[in-house]
Amino acid sequence: MIDRKLILIVDDTPTNVAVVSGVLKDSFKTKVATNGEKALAISFGPEKPDLILLDVMMPGMDGYEVCRRLKDNPATRDIPVIFLTAKTDEVDEEKGFDVGAVDYIHKPFSAPIVLARVRNQLALQEALIEAKEARNQADQLLHALLPKMAADEIRSIGTVIPRRYENVAVLFCDVTNFTAYCDQHEPEDVVSRLDALFVIFERVAAKHGLEKIKTIGDGFMAAAGLLHHVDDPVGAAVRCGLEMSQTLIDAHLGWEVRVGVHAGPVVAGVVGQERYQFDIWGDTVNVAFRMMGMSTPGNVATTKDIFDRFGSSFDGKQLGKIDVKGKGPISVVGLSARVN
Repeated sequence: MIDRKLILIVDDTPTNVAVVSGVLKDSFKTKVATNGEKALAISFGPEKPDLILLDVMMPGMDGYEVCRRLKDNPATRDIPVIFLTAKTDEVDEEKGFDVGAVDYIHKPFSAPIVLARVRNQLALQEALIEAKEARNQADQLLHALLPKMAADEIRSIGTVIPRRYENVAVLFCDVTNFTAYCDQHEPEDVVSRLDALFVIFERVAAKHGLEKIKTIGDGFMAAAGLLHHVDDPVGAAVRCGLEMSQTLIDAHLGWEVRVGVHAGPVVAGVVGQERYQFDIWGDTVNVAFRMMGMSTPGNVATTKDIFDRFGSSFDGKQLGKIDVKGKGPISVVGLSARVN
């Protein structure tokens, strides 16, 4: 059964009500109010009208005041109001539109005109609702793809202004032996297990104040102190990494988590138009990625310089040196939770 739209007819003249009801009855449900107070009571009730045909000149509260009160109430402000009245002066029409009406039909009216105007306004209302739902879905998608501040900026100005950020801790982690597992198992099993692991990583990152930047295959990238303030970005990233490295994974999978952290300046922005990708770049990112390759299970690898400056809360173990292009040999330290 088709759900017919409800039209509220507000007029104190029985003849007018009968004529308008006769025009609409075959296409719509109708309710009648003979004064402004009753019109508001119906509109504020549980079954709200989809459109209101409102007379201007009524005893007590006139149509302008009824419309004004409807538009002041969040629950009824989106209901389209069409004034159906004998007042034909331009100043009267202007006043009607000022209080929120969407159309103005003069008496004596033509039945086909009333029906056409009602249908047009209901179609427009449907289109507006669909557009609002589409916008909400787009907003949800943006917030799923991008950090909140970046998504808000795109929604506000259509882009994310590239910026340089200081003292950002970048975390990289990946899963060892994942490629071999991927080659030997069904796609559904591979994706399901990796998804479950990344969901855990996302929760751990959020718990420690990090923002997920992206996933790259079996790798996970996050940052602390980027789009929102973190008191101790390096400490937060290391604690996050240690919890990730201790994530329980079924022993038979043969998976282990390696984590690297580095801190310093980064450049952040959004690339792409058809598919937005928020990303960060710079030497800090490159070194963090190289640290990940040096880590061992149960610790977080970082540079000795970072350990000397920020690692007082953790135990450190020398992991050797790595040659980084443009920087030469760098000493690497594996950080672990300090045992009291």
